[in-house]
Amino acid sequence: MGSSKKTSFCLVGQFLGYELKGHEIHRVHLRCGQEEYSLKVNSDVRSFLVRAYLEKKLKAGDWLEVVGVKKDCAKKGIKFKAHSLSYAKRPKDCPKTFVSPSTSTTRVLVCQKSSCCKRGGKAVMKQLQKVVGDRHLDGQVSIKGTGCMGKCSKGPVMVIDKTHYRQVDAGKVSRLIDNHVNA
Repeated sequence: MGSSKKTSFCLVGQFLGYELKGHEIHRVHLRCGQEEYSLKVNSDVRSFLVRAYLEKKLKAGDWLEVVGVKKDCAKKGIKFKAHSLSYAKRPKDCPKTFVSPSTSTTRVLVCQKSSCCKRGGKAVMKQLQKVVGDRHLDGQVSIKGTGCMGKCSKGPVMVIDKTHYRQVDAGKVSRLIDNHVNA
């Protein structure tokens, strides 16, 4: 049985946007330094985000403080759940200019849910990490495992920037990266 460890967290970073699940805000995206975080939200945070959206007060680049619980699970990795969110001031050691996500990096998402993994999603992720590492593309390519993308029967699913690929074979990962990074 997998063990998990829960700890509190407090992040101060720039708001990048949010993710919907159906018609509700499900996650908020935050940049802290060079790291990007995807944080699941509870109903209080969801209410804050909806109010801020309706009042047109929150925009990309605004500084936020997010407090919540971080769960480190051996099998599923690190998951964040935000319990409170408030506006924050830019830390003194951070640059004043906002760096928009994906301006200079190629963003790659790979489904890591069970259906895609059964069809080779873990191998695709492993090969992707190897290709990026071997070619020293760490600064140019951002890799992230995701939850279900809704195309389970066509897995493994991979998205490079905004291009969706289905039934991805690990042997073709380097060609796909070449097409996007060197394009």
